[in-house]
Amino acid sequence: MTKVSAERLTAIGMILVAGFFLIESSEMPGTSGTFPQFTEYMIILLAVIMIVRTFFTHDERFAGEVRFDFSYSGMKPIYVMVVAIVYAYATFRLGFYLASILFFFLVTWMTGYRNWKVMGATAIVLFPLMYLFFNLVLEAELPKGLFI
Repeated sequence: MTKVSAERLTAIGMILVAGFFLIESSEMPGTSGTFPQFTEYMIILLAVIMIVRTFFTHDERFAGEVRFDFSYSGMKPIYVMVVAIVYAYATFRLGFYLASILFFFLVTWMTGYRNWKVMGATAIVLFPLMYLFFNLVLEAELPKGLFI
């Protein structure tokens, strides 16, 4: 399979998965589906851009055949996607904020970033801003859990 074909296939897969989650989030009560729907629309937009880019690019990265790499580094995107699926489930069991904090630190660690001071500072700024934005500004009904 050529790299251009793989890029297009990946983008089509992203559109299909985003479409599924878009339909699922439309059934959420009240305004709790607002953020997932926004995210899914952005994923679809980026996937369409990926597809269009494959028709116009002459980048050397798209030349040749796909080489499959089953090392941790090569499989990392799949592991992150699995963690994201677990995160989606955990938001309803643990609550949006607790699941988001766990997801943030786990995925950051999985991708190889180990500066705990920066990660902590980012979390200290990010999560209160998320709370202000979603709960106070948008008045979104996010999944409740152990905290908030």
